[in-house]
Amino acid sequence: MCGINLIISKTGKAPDSAILSLTQANKHRGPDATAYFTDNYGAGKIYFGHNRLKIIDLSSAANQPFFSADRRYLLLYNGELYNYQTLRQELQTTGYLFRTNSDTEVLLAVLITYGQAGLEKLNGMFAFVFYDTQTQQLLAARDRFGVKRLYYVHSPEYLLISSEINSLLTSGLVAKELNEAQLLSYLHYRHALKPQTFYKNILELEEGQVLTYANQHLKICSYLPGSTLLTNTYPETEIIKKTEDLLLQAVEKNLQADVPVGLFLSGGIDSTLILALVQQLGYTHFPSFTISNKATESVFGSEDYRFSRVAAKQFRADHYSFEIDASILHYLDELITTLDQPIADGAALLTYYLSEQVKGKIKVALSGAGADELFGGYNRHRAFYYFLQHRSLARFILPLLKPGAPLLVTGVKHPLRKQFLLLRKLAYKIKPHQPEQTFLNFTAMDRHLQQLLLPDYQFLLQPSAQPGATTGYLRWSLDHDLHQYLISDILAMTDKTSMAHSLEVRTPYLDNELQAFTQSLPAELLFKNGSKWILKRILEQHHGQQLTQRPKEGFAMPLGQWLKQASNQWLFADLQNPQHLIFKFLKFPETQTMIRALRQGRHDYSTELWALLVLAKWLHKNFA
Repeated sequence: MCGINLIISKTGKAPDSAILSLTQANKHRGPDATAYFTDNYGAGKIYFGHNRLKIIDLSSAANQPFFSADRRYLLLYNGELYNYQTLRQELQTTGYLFRTNSDTEVLLAVLITYGQAGLEKLNGMFAFVFYDTQTQQLLAARDRFGVKRLYYVHSPEYLLISSEINSLLTSGLVAKELNEAQLLSYLHYRHALKPQTFYKNILELEEGQVLTYANQHLKICSYLPGSTLLTNTYPETEIIKKTEDLLLQAVEKNLQADVPVGLFLSGGIDSTLILALVQQLGYTHFPSFTISNKATESVFGSEDYRFSRVAAKQFRADHYSFEIDASILHYLDELITTLDQPIADGAALLTYYLSEQVKGKIKVALSGAGADELFGGYNRHRAFYYFLQHRSLARFILPLLKPGAPLLVTGVKHPLRKQFLLLRKLAYKIKPHQPEQTFLNFTAMDRHLQQLLLPDYQFLLQPSAQPGATTGYLRWSLDHDLHQYLISDILAMTDKTSMAHSLEVRTPYLDNELQAFTQSLPAELLFKNGSKWILKRILEQHHGQQLTQRPKEGFAMPLGQWLKQASNQWLFADLQNPQHLIFKFLKFPETQTMIRALRQGRHDYSTELWALLVLAKWLHKNFA
């Protein structure tokens, strides 16, 4: 894990402070070594800056910018190649002589040997810049799952590339302008919609894309092979066996490191199965870490505190549990400073806090991220599966459900609170004649949030559904989450919050071969025997029956309870100030109505109000 930074000044010399400031701004991504390189570039100059987090081959010989032996080629690299040993052996048979044991040099050798075609060979998480000093051709790329970030600015004077938006802004070469068009996207889906960002003129290189720049011409395209619509049917036993084999191989590759490795363990299916496979590979006393809320707050939070202990004990992990209370809310300002774009996901605060706690114990953490997208594990996936099966029935039930939904109490503690929340959402999200829009509604936040926009901003267009008929509605929904929610929410906030503490997070489920296999299965088969039945069967073969029966829960804190407590009302200062910048865009009276509804227990608007709190603080920090 590292921070990569590049400036091309097209017509002359840029200020030396630009690359220095840009690189210094993301030093937390790689505090182990920092280096620069500058060269002529036509009539201008090219500047490279790199911050290294040492994970594989800790020697200084693997520092970056990394040059080929003849110093013709240069590489800035952020990430890990999990198949680098296999690629190294392949290249050695062609006569390539390696000077280090790093995956950095392997990536450089792949690009020199195969050029852009070599990108299809890479299995891992990465973002990089590859440069030929002789031809002055530049190539930048991002991994197919979008685990690692890469942002760029292209103007008549400059091309800038960096791992973080905040770094680009510190260069002094980028105008800081709010991209108001992203406000509705955020109020719908918790995040900006790529490739746009919350800043005008700053774009995100998308997953599986390659950017090339030569002769003043910038080009962006996908390097991935075209997808096929062929699906395969296998016996259930073969599906389970194949999935376990591929996941075991992925976990083994993800354990490669010359520094301590641990696991973010929630006690859910995904992370617990990783721990079971780690034990199968011969690791005992493997470090595992979890966030837990108090048992008395589980109705508003989760029961991870209980299941993670069970999993750790069964699979003999050295377990660390960090119990949280409402005092964690005081980390919000630190989180806002870390995020270069607002993300309305409470899990971002938890990941930030957890990453801080494990710093010094491990340098790499495994995560179960990606499993829900590959295996249809979210509640909305199951709901959409049932909706597609019973669309005609939905047309009859909906008129009965809508009138009663507002009467369902969700703002106070009671055993059916979570079920009532689901029913209220379904009442207005289901569109029997619009399957794609129905699923997008399932992913969106409460409609009252979007209705807060002032009339002057109603020109902002609601993100529209793309037809899924070519692959089937169910497969389309899984792919949508894989390419939107996973990348722009889960992976974005994980990368930002973990790297703020110089911690690398790896995702074994996001493996090329495992994803290719799950994509070859009919989407309906993933729901045949219940949610994530394939992973549950594998875990049960490892004697994890007690853990496969737990309900699906997100990585959550008991916000619904905390935000009503008198001691936490300081959080609402921004949202109760009519002069705050956020009310340039939102309706002040309607916002106060939502706050009152939460406080009085009429409805749990904690998710929506958290989104507004994050947005208000982010706007104040960056544009006040």
